[in-house]
Amino acid sequence: MKTLVKIFVDHEHLGRVINTLTELGITGFYLYEYRGMSPKAWKNFLLNEDPEMTIEAVRHHAESGVLVNTVIDGECEPIIRGLEQALKGIRYTIMGQRVTVVKVRGD
Repeated sequence: MKTLVKIFVDHEHLGRVINTLTELGITGFYLYEYRGMSPKAWKNFLLNEDPEMTIEAVRHHAESGVLVNTVIDGECEPIIRGLEQALKGIRYTIMGQRVTVVKVRGD
């Protein structure tokens, strides 16, 4: 079974995530930089339905972060435990999503 593991962290902890994945035998990953808001920060927002106003509010209040993605073959629990240990004391989110199909077309 293949699993897509997603790790959300602040920029300053990206090196620790990549080093930990490497130590755990992960040889490939891809990154997305993003801006987002935690549910705590978002719950007090009341926006009118003007798209421009909403985008502007998110731009001013969202935090930068990085999403590290990797697809692993087999059980993801050892990877998650290793990441939890390495990221102790750091704000992060880890998600595992089953992958039912992977198709790669090379050149």
